[in-house]
Amino acid sequence: MSAPRVAIACPGVGLVQRGFERLFRDLFDEMRRDFSMTLFKGGGPRTADEIALPFLARGGRAIRYLPIHRLMRRTPMHAECLTFALALLPHLRDDRYDIVHVIDPPLARLLFHLRRILKLRFRLLYTEGTAMPPRDYPPCDVLHQISAATLADAVASGQTARAMRLVPCGYRPDHFHTRLGRAELRAKHGIPSDRFVILSVAALNRGHKRTHHLIDEVARLPGAPLLWLDGSLDHGDPDLPDYARARLGDRVRVTHVRSSEVGELYALADVMPHAATFEAFGLALVEAAGVGLPVVTHDAPHFRWLLPNPDCWIDMTAPGALAQLLEAMMHDPAERQRRVMSDHVRANYAWSTLRRSYAALYRDIAA
Repeated sequence: MSAPRVAIACPGVGLVQRGFERLFRDLFDEMRRDFSMTLFKGGGPRTADEIALPFLARGGRAIRYLPIHRLMRRTPMHAECLTFALALLPHLRDDRYDIVHVIDPPLARLLFHLRRILKLRFRLLYTEGTAMPPRDYPPCDVLHQISAATLADAVASGQTARAMRLVPCGYRPDHFHTRLGRAELRAKHGIPSDRFVILSVAALNRGHKRTHHLIDEVARLPGAPLLWLDGSLDHGDPDLPDYARARLGDRVRVTHVRSSEVGELYALADVMPHAATFEAFGLALVEAAGVGLPVVTHDAPHFRWLLPNPDCWIDMTAPGALAQLLEAMMHDPAERQRRVMSDHVRANYAWSTLRRSYAALYRDIAA
């Protein structure tokens, strides 16, 4: 059969630089070589195969003056997805696409019902990137799981395995290589060569990423290690930077660098602990591990699958457990080396490995 025509639709692409928005940006860039692809996005320049749609962005100025989510008794994200879906509909007429691929749950739900009402014929592919309970999954034709653990949970809850596909998230190793060496990077960022740097690349919040726990654990450490918090407050707690400075003083740095600069942070750091007790995937963990930065995660089924090295797992809910491990890693390079997972990550999550799996996913759905 001929290659299916695929529309990738995500309002965050072009507006949000990390998370599953970047996954969809990379997916489009990778697969457009083999398929007829169009990216419907929220911002950025328009080209022949990239279309920025007009809509009410959840964090934009317009929604403050036109708060239709209140009339809907929903969140700003629901208003964003509704207006994005309505702007997308004219592009889906006349069977222009065989597959519409989405990752925002409200957008999937809207397109599923609009397709029925308007008698459209595309197949709806939904990527589950939120780690939501299976009972809350939006309706779709095929559900793309990015974690073996969430797939197992879905099957255990009664979801049909035949309606789901497992393909992990991909990353580009070359995007995180830096021209400068470690010593040069530390000099550039004003960090002494012998200072122990603990990096977190994650949204700054208490609920999901548990940034407060990481701050509290670093506060237990002796000496002057530096905690570098790099992340967005879009889904965060605005008081956390002040909380971090109150607890750590000059032992903390808070930034939100461009995605193109994150590789520098991975290269200059000594370890990246991740305090979250669950993840849909954990793309930043994969990126960091891929360049050889030691990583530490919670001991949970998803992280055991993502990074199958028991040395990388601890109980992130136990006060003092992370601090004890970080202190050991501060003083013993061998402890850091035991938590390097670059070979596994490159072999399993690089786009060069996964492109065939995504191509097979599209062809299977279209067939």
